[in-house]
Amino acid sequence: MEYNTILTAEATGEVTVKKSRFIAVIAPVETEAEATTFIKNKKKQYHDARHNCSCYIIGKGEIEKSSDDGEPSGTAGRPMLEVLNGAGLYNVVCVVTRYFGGVLLGTGGLVRAYQDAVKEALSSAELATTYTAQVINVTCDYNEWGKVESYLNRESYTIAHVDYTENVTSSVEVPVENAESVVATLTDITGGKATIEPGDIIEARQGTCRACVH
Repeated sequence: MEYNTILTAEATGEVTVKKSRFIAVIAPVETEAEATTFIKNKKKQYHDARHNCSCYIIGKGEIEKSSDDGEPSGTAGRPMLEVLNGAGLYNVVCVVTRYFGGVLLGTGGLVRAYQDAVKEALSSAELATTYTAQVINVTCDYNEWGKVESYLNRESYTIAHVDYTENVTSSVEVPVENAESVVATLTDITGGKATIEPGDIIEARQGTCRACVH
């Protein structure tokens, strides 16, 4: 099963290097339009800053763009992008705002400062582990539900929803590559009495964690 990592909420971080302030903001986005809107809004918010450098990743490397916003070429946007890639993130946008402190940092100093600001934001970010899942809808009587639930819990499959009415109706999320065998097993353990219908293919979340950046 292939696991992916996504950002679940906006996060910020700040570093100060030789009197220059670097304020990083990262946020989850789904489209390039959302990313560019986010960047525009941050530029308005920090309109009095010297630079608002940015980058974003849409899809798994499908779209990657960055901007140095007036800093020397290659010293801001691209290094910021490298940090996000290093954390394994996608569908994410980042803006680092710089308030110039009057001291030039040099090329290497700028690269480190912009990267450190992004790392600082990531250090407080909440991430989710995701995987591609097949939703399987199961309807059975109460006698069969005990067998179904026991099997699903034993295999650590996610029971996303259960409705107890005349019968038990549930939605189960399983790794897409396991869907066929799960359907076969559920059919077997219920003696063919359950109604089992494949549903949507989704990006399911396994849990949350903190970013690991270096």
